[in-house]
Amino acid sequence: MSGSDRSEDEFLRLEDEARHAEEVAARSERHQRLQRARELATWAGTLEDLAERRLGVVVQLAGSRRVRGTLVAAEPDLVALRSEAGQLVIVRAGAVRLLRPQPGVAAAIATGDRQRVAGRRFIEVVQQLVEDRARVMLGLDALEEPVIGRLRALGEDVLTVELDPTPRGLAYLPLGAVQEVTVEP
Repeated sequence: MSGSDRSEDEFLRLEDEARHAEEVAARSERHQRLQRARELATWAGTLEDLAERRLGVVVQLAGSRRVRGTLVAAEPDLVALRSEAGQLVIVRAGAVRLLRPQPGVAAAIATGDRQRVAGRRFIEVVQQLVEDRARVMLGLDALEEPVIGRLRALGEDVLTVELDPTPRGLAYLPLGAVQEVTVEP
């Protein structure tokens, strides 16, 4: 082997080592960024990330109620899902005890580090539904059976519902007890 071949082989070896060192450094940096994102993850940021991905989820509420659907929004104090039947389900964020991907849906470790500062609040959504006289199913804290009817009025902390179908009449609910509102499509 001539001297120039040896120096060329040495140059290629050094170039390969440098490329390998760069790849190792880049992987290490990606790993450190991902680890930091995991450490800074917040509940609000994670919900927002999942909503942006339109992830299919199962939401376990306080008590034994569960809601399934595609996560479509994460607002300051609510999450919204679209059920398989096309219903919009608005869940008070404070009622969520567990959120998990639906079986078979791939998801990553929580990395959302954003803070929610803007967006619609649960009471604003309920007020809009009252104005629309929407037919809804209401899931209440500590009640197994939902309340079904048309929203008639919203006071400071009381919701008036015209019950469907029997017994007809009005029911008055403390707004704080409402965990979820399912709106017919």
